[in-house]
Amino acid sequence: MPHLDRDLKVLMVAIALWALAVGMYLQLLFVYAMDLGASRFTIGWLNAVMLGTMAACYIPGAWATNHFRLKTIIVATWWLTVPAAVCYALAPSWPWLLPGLVLTGLSNASNPSLKTYICLRSEPSRVARDLTLVFGAYPAGLVIAPLVGGFLAARYGMPTVFWLSAALYVLSSVATSLIHDEPYCAGETPWVFAGVRRNRAFRRYVLFFLVGFLAVYVGQPFLNPYLAQVHAQGYAALGVFAALAALGAALLTPLGGRIADLRGPRVGAVVMLGLLLAGTLLLVSGTSWAFWALAMFLCGGYEAFRQLATGIVGRSFGAIPLPWGYALFDTMMGLPMAGGAILGGLLFRTGATLPFVFVAGVAAALIVVLLVWRPAPLT
Repeated sequence: MPHLDRDLKVLMVAIALWALAVGMYLQLLFVYAMDLGASRFTIGWLNAVMLGTMAACYIPGAWATNHFRLKTIIVATWWLTVPAAVCYALAPSWPWLLPGLVLTGLSNASNPSLKTYICLRSEPSRVARDLTLVFGAYPAGLVIAPLVGGFLAARYGMPTVFWLSAALYVLSSVATSLIHDEPYCAGETPWVFAGVRRNRAFRRYVLFFLVGFLAVYVGQPFLNPYLAQVHAQGYAALGVFAALAALGAALLTPLGGRIADLRGPRVGAVVMLGLLLAGTLLLVSGTSWAFWALAMFLCGGYEAFRQLATGIVGRSFGAIPLPWGYALFDTMMGLPMAGGAILGGLLFRTGATLPFVFVAGVAAALIVVLLVWRPAPLT
């Protein structure tokens, strides 16, 4: 971390606090919705509202960079997390969760500005490392948050968890207000949308990560359900396994960025996919908690692979302004995010190991493509 800019260190603190806040209820929010009267179908609909709002915000977020300062966008949208948590805490029934879910989605409008800010504050040779290091604070914050949230929810109830999360969101938002502004003027960069169609490198990145993200979202949501249903692991054990996965992601994410900067994005992607594949195979073949613990740590590669995409895709933007490049990429990645969750659910309903068979097959195929298909490198 000594090479990180002062403002990037502040952002790491803000993201870690944000992760602590959201991590305390992330795995419990929709269970709480059912306690408030929501049906299983309603749970899926509520999740779709949040994810849909999130995906819909990326393009407007990029547009905002043409009209407002980067810091203004980051700080303003960050504060939306505070009323979101308050909405959850005050909700008397499940429909009252909707304003909080929409606000949570809207808070992601800062994504293009945040990634652009990190790129501009980084040395050109360290962009992937700095992006993955800063965003690696998110899984780091999730290492202990689920354990704390579960304990507090069991002892004091979910409203207490939400109020504490709101307080952490306040601290996180205050931290973002301490960063210095970074001048950025997209108007100086001539660009038309048709340039995306002519950008072959960007199209290759999008195609590769569409397939990779599909595998991630087919498997990642079902790691804990697999352990619960197949190996009868209880809530306490699942909290520990979730913490191990977060720890793996926290350590593997900056590793992936470092490898990508030093050895190239192709090597970084192969390593992350290899770790993801190893964790997946160990999960379905392991016969004791020691194997499952190691498997969950390696399955931190799911999150690390997603963050690696953030770290390296900017290399393909060419004439596309940074905010628009990230916004377009993140919006398109919303397709495998939603589709993968649906496909994973269908596979999991048919057979508990089927999502992971799918993940293993896709990950292995992508590794082979990266190792063999040299005419289309990810550079």
